[in-house]
Amino acid sequence: MLADYFLTLAGAVLKDRGYGNHVKAEHYELNPIWQRQVAQRKWLNPRHLGLTVVLSSALILLAEFGEMPEPFIQGSLGCVLVFFGMIIGRHLSNLMLFEYVIRKPDEMSGEVTMTHALLLSVSLHQYLVAFVPLALIAIFSPSPFVIGASVGAILLVAVHLAWIRKHRRQTRERGKSSGPTSQ
Repeated sequence: MLADYFLTLAGAVLKDRGYGNHVKAEHYELNPIWQRQVAQRKWLNPRHLGLTVVLSSALILLAEFGEMPEPFIQGSLGCVLVFFGMIIGRHLSNLMLFEYVIRKPDEMSGEVTMTHALLLSVSLHQYLVAFVPLALIAIFSPSPFVIGASVGAILLVAVHLAWIRKHRRQTRERGKSSGPTSQ
């Protein structure tokens, strides 16, 4: 969770050094909970740190002292590692892309403005690259870890779908509140 947050901030900073001159968006951070903190480049976020400590402690306590069956622990580990592994992989991909554009600025020109809804959809669709092979492995070679990994990928897709719904609802509400007023 810490790697996710710090890589997000590193990506936001690096994006502004070149890529952000060409690709404009309302938010860099996709998760609405952390958008303000990332926009403000808050490297120390007590709320995120507290959440990380609580969730990590809960997982460790459950695994070590929870009397959970070994397959459940393996599945949970697969879920968490793949969920955050996919996120961290996307961050690393972004960092490499942003660094490439900084090194070779002539290879990118023009300007594109992307809505937040489009960014969410692009992110969602890119996660299919990992989800499809994981699902196939889970079908043909099931193990608790692989099944948990597939669940982690499904959870990441579900989180994106929830963010898309929330964004659409907020957009509709803003549209209603900025509409014509009666006198």
